[in-house]
Amino acid sequence: RILLVFGANWCYDCHVLDYALHQPGVAKIADPNFIVIHVDTGEGDKNMDLVAQYKIPLKKGIPALAVLNNDGSLLYSQQNGEFEAARSMDPATLVAFLDKWKP
Repeated sequence: RILLVFGANWCYDCHVLDYALHQPGVAKIADPNFIVIHVDTGEGDKNMDLVAQYKIPLKKGIPALAVLNNDGSLLYSQQNGEFEAARSMDPATLVAFLDKWKP
């Protein structure tokens, strides 16, 4: 599967989410099951074609996630800012998300 992470370099929560994806408890699920691709949204002015294609509501905040099947078809698109406050997220929430969408 492909995990698209929409975010920006200025976004603290985006860095927190990226850090979490590399922690052993999360990485043991993420690494063998997902190719993680970061999509830079800049100040809401970059890669808007991908934002539209994968139905990411930037107004709900970043980071925002989309899960694609190995053929590139969209399986899930975050719609309610679920990861926008990554700094206060319990790692178990991320693990549960990845478990739900792994192949």
